[in-house]
Amino acid sequence: MIRALEAAALLVVVALGGCGGPAPHSTSPGPSSSHTPAASATPSVSPSSAPDDETVTQVASGFGAYDLQVYPIALLTNEATSHTATGVIVRFTVQLSGGTYALSAEPVSLAPGQTLAVTALCTESCEGATGIEAAVTVGGWTAGAPAVISAGTGAYACGSPCAGTTGYEGDVSGTLNGGIPDETLINVSAACTDGSGAIVGGGLIQTVWSDGSSASVSVPVLVSVPPASCQLYGTEVS
Repeated sequence: MIRALEAAALLVVVALGGCGGPAPHSTSPGPSSSHTPAASATPSVSPSSAPDDETVTQVASGFGAYDLQVYPIALLTNEATSHTATGVIVRFTVQLSGGTYALSAEPVSLAPGQTLAVTALCTESCEGATGIEAAVTVGGWTAGAPAVISAGTGAYACGSPCAGTTGYEGDVSGTLNGGIPDETLINVSAACTDGSGAIVGGGLIQTVWSDGSSASVSVPVLVSVPPASCQLYGTEVS
């Protein structure tokens, strides 16, 4: 009897040892994961500005005429805040009593926020112009803002002779300021408006930026009527 009880006790001890052995392995916490699902599914967000408005807007257009010559003019603004518009081309359609005539201005670049008057001279082919249309295309966009020439007010003076068969010719003079390198080749354009703000003429010259941060310029212009005011604009030759 005693042997039977000892054998039964031994079986109980063995059974308890078999049940308790694996317990530490199954209940102890496992090693930490090398990646946490919550972190991988929620990337960090850094502050950023709204997307840039890469658009060149045509603010106004018009033309100036004197005898057989016409300057169609488009006033453009780069709406972007951190990108420069490059290879900007204005294609003009000059309306005539007997049809139309098309011509394009030279490509220009507009820095972020810059406003620029773009024009091209048309001679006998545009005689008798009654109006214009302008279409703008942008060649590309580059990040950053290059040094620019600030627009400035110009003073109009009628030429000699002043009036022609149609319109008037004269000069717009003033000072432009900018941080561009000395001896840079630039285009200087003028846009003149009447009392209501409509463009009634303008002109264009090409010159070299003089030493310093400012330059005195004078632009020959054609105007359909004597203007109330004129603005001067400058940009590096593309």
